[in-house]
Amino acid sequence: ALRAVAVLKEISSLNIRAAKLFAKHMKISDQVNMLNENSYSIAVGTPGRLLKLTETKDGDGDEALSLEHTELILIDCAEDKKKFTVCASNDTAPDLMKLIQSGVIPQMKKRKTIKFGMF
Repeated sequence: ALRAVAVLKEISSLNIRAAKLFAKHMKISDQVNMLNENSYSIAVGTPGRLLKLTETKDGDGDEALSLEHTELILIDCAEDKKKFTVCASNDTAPDLMKLIQSGVIPQMKKRKTIKFGMF
């Protein structure tokens, strides 16, 4: 979550509406409502929260966070203080892999317009 906050600070000067999607920021129900009521150009979140939002249904029975219109998904693989990346940490890797498998790959199979990168 610390890295997600740092990313949000970096892009704040762009004056682009960004959704903050990590657990310590808001309750899941508040984030579902926020996503229903607003449109965002950018969403920044932790793998666990992004996964949970793709698995949670909103009031209409749709995914709270749909990747259907997403154009770009970037995974920040910077090392933390303990030299772990989001792909290697026991706290984040399982959720990230599940998010990629259940959310990203199906969208990549459906359409050619979505891009996925890790840096």
